[in-house]
Formats: sequence, structure tokens, C-alpha cells
Amino acid sequence: MYYITLDLEWNQAYAQKAMAVQRQLSLRLRGEVIQIGAVKLDKNMRICGSYQVIVKPKFFKKLHRHVSTLTGITQEQMDAGMPLAEAAESFRNWCGTDFVFLTWGPDDIPMLKENFNAHKLDASWLECSYDLQQIFNRQTDGDTKRQRSLEYAMDYFELEQTLPAHDALNDAYFTALVGQKLDVPEGVRKYNEERGEFLEESVIGDADAGDDGYVTITEMLEDGIVKHPICPICKKPLKQMEESLHTKGQRYTFYFNCSTDGDMLLSLKLHRNFNDTWRARRTVAQATAEDIEGFKRGVERASIRRKTRPRKNRRPRRQEKTTD
Repeated sequence: MYYITLDLEWNQAYAQKAMAVQRQLSLRLRGEVIQIGAVKLDKNMRICGSYQVIVKPKFFKKLHRHVSTLTGITQEQMDAGMPLAEAAESFRNWCGTDFVFLTWGPDDIPMLKENFNAHKLDASWLECSYDLQQIFNRQTDGDTKRQRSLEYAMDYFELEQTLPAHDALNDAYFTALVGQKLDVPEGVRKYNEERGEFLEESVIGDADAGDDGYVTITEMLEDGIVKHPICPICKKPLKQMEESLHTKGQRYTFYFNCSTDGDMLLSLKLHRNFNDTWRARRTVAQATAEDIEGFKRGVERASIRRKTRPRKNRRPRRQEKTTD
């Protein structure tokens, strides 16, 4: 297996242009990729290849002044770049078949997926990726909530930055150098453990990816995939055992039972789409007795809060004036 450190540079559009394109496409497109840079490492974390391409944008054709200043890419270079469909095919062939992506931060893979969706390209091969920033945090001071820069990690390991930053290939190379100082296989294993294992995981109502979003939360909760799910194991209908639990952060949890495969919890984590509709990350997991007990306690607490919540005082009606 190979580890591929990936970095992107993308062009931005001014707000009005961006909204016009998103309405036209009916999906989110925050920026358009103009450079892909990657470095390949073998299982022993030895560098064994690199890849770089300038991409010609289709929607945001005018290079933003800030992007040009930051990256050094010119309008002429961008105009002479490779169309995304060709670049994607070339990059996929270079990656091979047995690899995982390592990025610094959580933005590059979602941005590449947005671009692939806008161009109607297959994005399924981008799924296996890990945020090396999180692995770095866990293996240094354990503070996974801090967003540390790649420059910080370079300084931490006393790595000399001999190339300009904000070039996709250079940043992918710097990411590879940091990765060589970490126990990446162990980081990936822990990463997977902390992600948790689900019987089923999907996103529903993702208008950002071209699906129909849910106009209201009620519409989502009434959808058959939420209200009448089937068991991911035996494909039999699941039976809902309790009322749903709504917790902070627009999270809904449902307790279901399968007569064959036991108790399960279905969870929804809601997010707003770019067009103000709703989407949700939907997961189904096998539930232990402890999980169910915790769920029931949550339902009970929510019920008590509803009963004890003070009612808003209604303003008295204004009496109409009468004349003698």
C-alpha cells in the first residue's frame, strides 16, 4: 500500500459570481481547483514519486488577485492548464489501486469532491483519506482541537523549509516530510478506531452534491429511510422502540430493534445546504445494553425538560374601545 500526501490550490470567485454558478449547477462550489500536487510514499514512508498539474477552470475563469499573489500562478498558466476531467484521469492512473490519501487539514478532499461533482466525475476513489494534522496532534501533545499549520509541524520537527509555500506540490512534499516523522500506520489505525464502526453510513438530502435537500426537518424525519429503515444485516424492517431523542447540535437519535440482529441506534446529524435546505449524516450502529440505557435516560431527561419548561406568558388582548 502507498500513502499519498495531497495538496490543492483553488481559485476563488467573488460572491455574486459564486452564487450564480451554484444556482446554475444546483450544488455547492466554493472554489475551482487550479493545481493538484501529490507525493507518493511506500509502506516504509520512503518517497517514491510525485505528481503535479495545473488545472484550467471551467466556471471561475478569472484568476482572483489574492490567489495569484498567494500561489504565484498566473492567468496565462491557468488558461493553459489541463481540463479537470483529463487531470482527474491522469491523477487517478498515477495513484494506482492500493493507496490512501494524507492531507494537512480537512479541506482538500471535500473541495476536490465538490469539483468532481460539478464536472459529473466519479469521486468514489477519493473516500479513503486521513487528516495528517489530526495524527500529528494525537502523537505530539494530544490536543486534537487545535488547528496547527503545516509550518508549525515543520518547525516542531526542525525541518527546513527550502521551497516556497502555497505551491501544491511543495506543500504535498512538506506534508510527506512531516509524515515521515510520525507513526502513520498507527495513526491510521487509531483514526479508524475513533471514527467508530457503523453498520451503515451515508449522507441524505445533500443538495451540495446534487441531491434534493429537505425543505423542513419534519420532511426529513418523515422520510422512509428514517421512519421505516431496514436492518443493514438481514434487510428486514426495523421496529422503532421509543420516541426519538433530539439533542443539541441538531442531532436526532432513534432506537430500533431487529427481531434477528438485535438493538440498533439510528442517528442523524443535521446540516444546512447552500440553498437553505437540510441534509444529514445518517448512521446505523449495533447498540449495547449500555447504549440503550443511555438513550432511555436521554429521552427521560428531555421529557422532564419539556414538562418543566415555563410557558410563555400570553399578552392580554387589547379591549376594543366602545362608544356610548
